[in-house]
Amino acid sequence: MIKDQMEKIYREMSPDEIPWNIETPPEILQALITNNVLGPCKVIELGCGAGNYVIYFAKNGFDAIGVDISENAINMARKSALRAGIQCAFVVADVLGDISEIHDEFDFVYDWELLHHIFPDDRVRYIENVCRLLKPGGHYLSVSFSEKSKQFGGIGKYRKTPLGTVLYFSGEPELERLLKNRFVVEELKTVDIKGKHAIHTAVYALCRKKNG
Repeated sequence: MIKDQMEKIYREMSPDEIPWNIETPPEILQALITNNVLGPCKVIELGCGAGNYVIYFAKNGFDAIGVDISENAINMARKSALRAGIQCAFVVADVLGDISEIHDEFDFVYDWELLHHIFPDDRVRYIENVCRLLKPGGHYLSVSFSEKSKQFGGIGKYRKTPLGTVLYFSGEPELERLLKNRFVVEELKTVDIKGKHAIHTAVYALCRKKNG
């Protein structure tokens, strides 16, 4: 269902109309580079959409790949990279499915406002795929809508958006429980994120994969 919804959004809406399609990366993501938390390395974005942030990393010397379930989104991303003259790769794949076609291991794996599309019953499987892609000691960043957010009615864990998608809003304790078995959770906090139309509240989790 989510694949069909995303294909429809990327097929029927212009990039400017898609609420999460923002060309300039958020300050929190840029800070990983400007504050020297990350230097050029192998990086993959899960749920990359139109590829804006993958292109940003590639411009800054990273070996960058983006993955998305929507073929329409990936086509858009490839065209954007071509126009910018940037070398990076994009793959159509379901992050909850078999991602064995991605053979590399990465120093940094991130999802930016993807996790709220993944419901609790599927999250352990998703985290297993993240771990499969990540080198021991590598970092994983996830930023997703917080249950404290006032968006889409402002109450409830499950909320329907104007686009017809249903999102799951998380709290810090449940994300800590999800992550602590496979990662050292280095930073877990609730933050305000500047979106295209408004500021929203999200949970930020920066983790390091355990060795062994």
